[in-house]
Amino acid sequence: MEINNTDAKQSGSKALMLVLLLIALIQMPQIAVLPAIEQLTTEVFPDRTLQSIQTVMGLISFMSVATGIIGAIIIRWGVSSKKTVTILGIVLIASAGVGAFFLNTRFWHVIVLNALIGAGMGFCIPNSQSIVFDSFDEKRRQFMVGMTSAFLSAGGVIMGVGGGLLIAIVWYGGYLMALLALPVIVLSIIYIPSARQSVLNDAKRSSKLPGAVFFYGALIFLFSVVFNVAGMNISTHIANGNIGDAAFAGLAAAMPMLGGIVMGLLFVKMSNALGDKILPLAFFMLFVGFTILNVFPTSLVMTLLAMFLKGLGLSMFMPRCLFNVSNITDPSNSSTATMLVLSIAPGSGGFLSPIIMTNLTFALGGDSTRFRYQFTGFVCLAISIVVFLMISRKKTD
Repeated sequence: MEINNTDAKQSGSKALMLVLLLIALIQMPQIAVLPAIEQLTTEVFPDRTLQSIQTVMGLISFMSVATGIIGAIIIRWGVSSKKTVTILGIVLIASAGVGAFFLNTRFWHVIVLNALIGAGMGFCIPNSQSIVFDSFDEKRRQFMVGMTSAFLSAGGVIMGVGGGLLIAIVWYGGYLMALLALPVIVLSIIYIPSARQSVLNDAKRSSKLPGAVFFYGALIFLFSVVFNVAGMNISTHIANGNIGDAAFAGLAAAMPMLGGIVMGLLFVKMSNALGDKILPLAFFMLFVGFTILNVFPTSLVMTLLAMFLKGLGLSMFMPRCLFNVSNITDPSNSSTATMLVLSIAPGSGGFLSPIIMTNLTFALGGDSTRFRYQFTGFVCLAISIVVFLMISRKKTD
C-alpha cells in the first residue's frame, strides 16, 4: 500500500510538472502580436505614431503588473487559491483570442485585446511559478526553472512564427494564437492542486521578503527595459532594411525563444558551473545581439542570429534569478516574491521600455532603429560590467 501511495504521488508530481510546463508554453502571447507593429503604424492606423503604437503594445506589460499585484493580494488574504488565479489568467489570455474575431476595427479594440493578454499574464505567470516553488524540492526546482524556460521559449517560437504568418494574412492574426490557451484551461483544472493559502496560516511563519528578492527584482526590471527594445522595433527595423515582411518579422521575434529553448536545456549545467556570474554574461549577450543588429541591418541571417543570441541571454538570466529567489522564499511568501520578480519587475520594465528607450534614442539619434539598437547595446554592456563587479565584490566580502 505504501508503494502504491508513493507511485501515485510520483505520478501526480509528473502530471503537475507537465501541466505547469504546458502553461509556460502559452505564457508569451505578446510575441505573436509584436510583428503587427509596423503594419498597425503604416496601414491599419496610419494616423498613429510609432511611439503611440508601441505604448499601446506596452499596455500588455502594464496590465500584467496591475493584475500581478491584485493576484498576490487576494491569494495572500485567502480570498482565492493560486490554482484559481492561475486558471483565471489562462482564461483571460484565451479570451483575447476569441475577442479578436469581433474586436478588430478600432484603435480601442487593440487596447482591449492587449489589456486582456496583459491581465491574463499577470494572473497566470507569477502564480504558476509560485506553484513550482511550493511543490518541488531544490533539485526539482532547478530542473523546473530550466525546463520552464525551455517550454516558455518553445511557446514563444510557436507564437512568433504562427503570429507572423497570420498577421501576413490579417493584422489581428497574432491575437488568434491566444486560442492555444483553451485546452490548457481544462488540464489546469484537473491537475493543479487546490490548496488555499490564508493570512492565518502565514502568521505561523515570517512573511517578510528577504532583501535579495528586491535585488533580483531590480535586475529583472533593468533586463526587461533593454530586452524589450528588440521586439518592439524589429518589424520596423526589418522594413527599414527591406529584408522581409510581417511573416519574417514574426520569425525574427521568435528567434530569441529558439535561443531560449537551447539555453533552457543547458541551464542546469551552466548555472552550476558559473553561479551568479551567468547574470552579467546574459547582459553581455544582449550587447552582442544589439551590436549585430546595428552592424548588419540588411542581412537576414545576421538578424536572426542576433535575435537568437538575445534569447540565450534571456534564458541564462531569468531562470537563475528565479532559482535564487526560490531558495530564499517559502510557501508563505512565494506569491509575493513571484509577483515582484515575474510581474512588477518585468511588467513595469516592458511598459517603460518604449517610453524610455524609444523617446530617448529618438531625441538623440532620430528614428534610426540602428542607432536605437546600438545605444541599447552599450547600455547592456555597462550594466554587465556593473553587475559583474557587484557579484565579484559580494563573493570577496
